[in-house]
Amino acid sequence: MTELQEIHKPEQEEPLQIKSDWKRQVVKLLNRWSVLFHALLACGICFVIEWVSRHSFVEACAFVIDRNLVFLYNAFLVWTTLMFVYIFKRRVAARVFISVFWLFLGVVNGIVLSKRVSPFGWTDLSMVGDLLTMRSNYFTNWQAAIAIAIVVVLCVMLAVLWKRGPKFQGRTHRLAGAFAVVAVITLVVPGVTDAAKSSNVLTEYSSNLAQGYKDYGFVYSFTSSALDTGMSEPEGYSEEAIAAILAKSK
Repeated sequence: MTELQEIHKPEQEEPLQIKSDWKRQVVKLLNRWSVLFHALLACGICFVIEWVSRHSFVEACAFVIDRNLVFLYNAFLVWTTLMFVYIFKRRVAARVFISVFWLFLGVVNGIVLSKRVSPFGWTDLSMVGDLLTMRSNYFTNWQAAIAIAIVVVLCVMLAVLWKRGPKFQGRTHRLAGAFAVVAVITLVVPGVTDAAKSSNVLTEYSSNLAQGYKDYGFVYSFTSSALDTGMSEPEGYSEEAIAAILAKSK
């Protein structure tokens, strides 16, 4: 129990040379309540993602209001990934990296939806190698160059932040932190997900992919596409078995 408390203890970062007293107090307050700060950050990330994905601030607000439990579940998934920061000493850099990761996926989804009906899913990542061949359908050469430049700049900025950014000065319990993260992912997340599905807050299957993303949010829908990649191989399936069935049907 003591080790778990150490994971969430107020963070002591390297001196940031903050001259203003009120700014110093704000930083101290955010460090002390980092878990709550992560929850608010997760809500902000999810809202921006829905705003970009729907191409409408009003529709994003309507989603938050009308489907508030779904929105909170999406934020809960992002909050879960933010728990990884407690494993590292470079916690500020880790927070920024995770936030940029989710926002990047949301921006990609918004761009994709401006060119086609079906939203961005996990299977699209397998076609990254075909990105340049698809540029005539999704973007021009100049747009591709700008996108690549932005990604490179972001990677450089994250690398610099990781190298030179604030560093947690307290004791980092990496083993206990990793155990807590694994416990949340393997026990808490499935439990909350099953409860949401049994109460019809979420659905296991949506016949209309585009509508499913709108109804249940990008984070949940994208995560589901990563976990559910299709029908599993039937028991006893093999090329020989199929060949035998075809031979009998002749």
